[in-house]
Amino acid sequence: MVVAVITSIVLSFFIWTNTARYQRGRNIDVTSADSNKNEVPMNQVISPTSVIWHDETDQHLIYNSNENISLSVQKVMQDWKIATPKLVSKKDGAYYQKVIHGKNMLQLVYPTSIATNVFGYLLNNDSLKGEKEDQFNRILINLKDKKDQNIYLANDSNYAVYKAKVKNASSVPLTKLVKKANINLKVRLNIMKHGVFTFYVDPIKLKGYSYVISGKQDGEYTTALFDSNTNGLVTSEDNGVYSYNYGESKRLTSDHNTEELTFEDYTDTSVPKTQLAFLQRGYQKIINLQDSITNLRLYNADWKNKDLIFREYVEGFPIFKKSQFGSIRIKFSRKGSTEHFLNKVLEVPVPSNQAATTLKSTNEIFKGLQRVGFSPNDVQAVEVGYQWEAESDNEKVVDLKPTYYIKIDGHWKPYNEWTNESAEED
Repeated sequence: MVVAVITSIVLSFFIWTNTARYQRGRNIDVTSADSNKNEVPMNQVISPTSVIWHDETDQHLIYNSNENISLSVQKVMQDWKIATPKLVSKKDGAYYQKVIHGKNMLQLVYPTSIATNVFGYLLNNDSLKGEKEDQFNRILINLKDKKDQNIYLANDSNYAVYKAKVKNASSVPLTKLVKKANINLKVRLNIMKHGVFTFYVDPIKLKGYSYVISGKQDGEYTTALFDSNTNGLVTSEDNGVYSYNYGESKRLTSDHNTEELTFEDYTDTSVPKTQLAFLQRGYQKIINLQDSITNLRLYNADWKNKDLIFREYVEGFPIFKKSQFGSIRIKFSRKGSTEHFLNKVLEVPVPSNQAATTLKSTNEIFKGLQRVGFSPNDVQAVEVGYQWEAESDNEKVVDLKPTYYIKIDGHWKPYNEWTNESAEED
């Protein structure tokens, strides 16, 4: 017992006095909040979060913990000359199935659809920056067929496929990136009622991680969000929920019980008129909210309702916190803008004593859901992600444990909460 206490004290000392030490030598795609957030470009926050490679036989979800494949592919593509995409097919499920299962295809998958002119802006490609707002969430590139000098853009929601001619392109650097992947999981893309789902064919083994987390005092948020003019703030408190009002124009609500905050700006009544402006304004708002946005990714963009959701990612998988809105949710309307966010941000990794977790295949997950009465058509989305679990003996450290998350009736819950069964392989 004494040894355990001493060990805990020593570990805590090193966490607080030398956290940077744990970053060196650990190949984890999460960086310190000391990073200059202004150096994190928009095309990193709005980027594909999954990379799928189809060799001669099977599809594989790939990742490299030493180098983000998705960002590296985007960097290569910035030197390509990409022509205006042309529609090839739409609302043809059979053809779409064939396209997304094409052999020797590298797929970059966004968690939400974006417009082609947004894509042009992110790549700084003039021919794509026009007024067209064709939607897509998959980029497909053939790495073997030299005669196929095109990239393909595909949209899961309406099975639209676009083809764009490419010049000054080579598959060599992309093939090298594929070969360097150190995470390789066999998958199959299945078209379901609510979209295209990534099925893990076999049980998958993933590491758990632990991180130091940081937060801010309410005063730091009021200074940033109320334009540094906090003299006229009216403050109230009710059962741990603090409200800060600046006249009738702005309000910040901070729930100290859940560490969830909501900022309402009734002066921000200009609704974005284009999808590019929509995403640009969302990007500017998250920069204003968080000191570190290195691991933040756009998770869902609802253009119709002017609603954006961002999540943090680790090793290519989303982190699900104790909220339904991810890490940050931003909504624009003519009545003003609203920002929901959590006062918890990942700082640096620390040594973890978690054993690796082996999760069931996705087929087994669906069988478990059916046993408790949910049909495949009830399932709106399935994600392998990391569950956010606070350590009982150290409130400054959080454990991230892999599991399946299921969305049913508009709500995300871990698999075990839907079924009372573990998502782990026996």
